[in-house]
Amino acid sequence: MVSARTLLALLVGLALLTHPVVGDPPGLDTKHTYEATAVDVDDGETVQSLYHLPEVTYGVDSQIALVEQAANDTVTRPVSDVPPEVERLTGVRFLADDVGDRYYRVDARIDGETFTLDATAVDARTVAAALAVAPGDAPAVVRDALDGNATSPDELPATLVRTDGGYVLVRATGTTQVADPLTIPKLALYAVGISLLVWAALALYRERSEA
Repeated sequence: MVSARTLLALLVGLALLTHPVVGDPPGLDTKHTYEATAVDVDDGETVQSLYHLPEVTYGVDSQIALVEQAANDTVTRPVSDVPPEVERLTGVRFLADDVGDRYYRVDARIDGETFTLDATAVDARTVAAALAVAPGDAPAVVRDALDGNATSPDELPATLVRTDGGYVLVRATGTTQVADPLTIPKLALYAVGISLLVWAALALYRERSEA
C-alpha cells in the first residue's frame, strides 16, 4: 500500500509540473502593442483604415469586378467556377474598393453547388455604423488603448469603437518578444516538482520491495 507521504509527494510534484502557470515553459513572451486612431468617415481615404476590420475585405480585382456586377443584379455561379478569393466573400460583410474609395455591402452564400452574390454600394459612414461597438462592449485592452498605447499577450482583431467624438480604430501595430518575468520562479518550481517525483518513485519502489 502506498504511504500517505509518498502519495502526497507524487501529487504535489505532478501539480507543480502541470499547473497553468508553472506548466507554461519559461522563455520569451509575445506582447502586442495596440494603438487607437481616429477615423474620419467623411474622408475619402477611409478605406486605408476600415479594411483592417475582420468584417471588411480589401477588394482584389476579381472580387471587385464580380461585386460591381452584383450591385446591378444578383450573380449566380457554379461553385466550381468561383475563384477562391471570390468564395471568401462568404465570410465578410463589406468589400473595400481602394481604387474607387468606396465600399459595398456583400451577401455571398453557397447553397449546394451554387454560389450566389448580392451587393449594394454604401458609404464609409454606413460601414462604420454597422461595425462600431460602444467602449463598454470592447475588450479591456481596446478600452486601455483609447487612453493611450496598450499591450497584451493576446492578439485581438482590429476593433472600431464609437465615441462621443466619432469613431476610433484600435488595432495591433507591433509585436515584441519580452523575457518571461517568472522564469526564475518557474525553474525553481520545476526543480522542486521533479525532485518530488523522483523521491516518490524511489519511495514507491522501496515500499513495494518491502511488501
